[in-house]
Amino acid sequence: MLRTAFDGSRRRRIYLFRHGDVSYVDEQGNRVADPAVVPLTDWGREQAALTGKALAKIPFDRAVSSSFPRSMETARLILEGRGVEVEPLEHFVEFRGDPAFRNAVTDLNDIAYSFRDAHKPGARYNGGDSFEEVNARVCGALENLIAEPEWETLALVAHGGINRLVIGWALGTGLATFSALDQNTACVNVIDFDEHPETRHIVRKTLRALNVTVYDLVKEGNHLLSLEQIATRLKVKEAAA
Repeated sequence: MLRTAFDGSRRRRIYLFRHGDVSYVDEQGNRVADPAVVPLTDWGREQAALTGKALAKIPFDRAVSSSFPRSMETARLILEGRGVEVEPLEHFVEFRGDPAFRNAVTDLNDIAYSFRDAHKPGARYNGGDSFEEVNARVCGALENLIAEPEWETLALVAHGGINRLVIGWALGTGLATFSALDQNTACVNVIDFDEHPETRHIVRKTLRALNVTVYDLVKEGNHLLSLEQIATRLKVKEAAA
């Protein structure tokens, strides 16, 4: 569906999703060896299916996902029955921490608030990926997608940290707002960007919706931030192990 802004610009839209619920602790209460490969929980699958149902009338004509299993599974559930192929892209995979750092963490505040210093020069995620380098990787990949003029409405399924970078791109704030943005599981964000009809330069970006969860619209049953939820699960599971 072609959209035109008031000034005649071409208006294109990105629906930005976070993957559904996962567990980073196994049944024995141990932290999983590789967080990259965890699948969705049953609740995560239900979240994705509910999100897809709520957006059933959206005419997606392109779909891209982080190549991690949880993102691909979420994308397929959201887009089920639409006939849209989901393209996995490594550029949108989540931040990776240093495994030695992760396994040595005893203060779960370091997990609950592991994004707090993202805006500081040289900061790294849990001793691993550089926030600045991942930001460059994600924004570059996003701009490459935008350079492809064929699509009007894109579904992009990624991760909490990656979504914060995309939103920072839309706001023009980069890493400055990174720690202030939250992304709950299976949430959707809506970003419009307008292109000059002749030069195709982006003339404006607009964040139309932020962290919308169709299963809990106003976060009534969810007072914890997304990373706080992960830390809480680790605390409960490890205490019971």
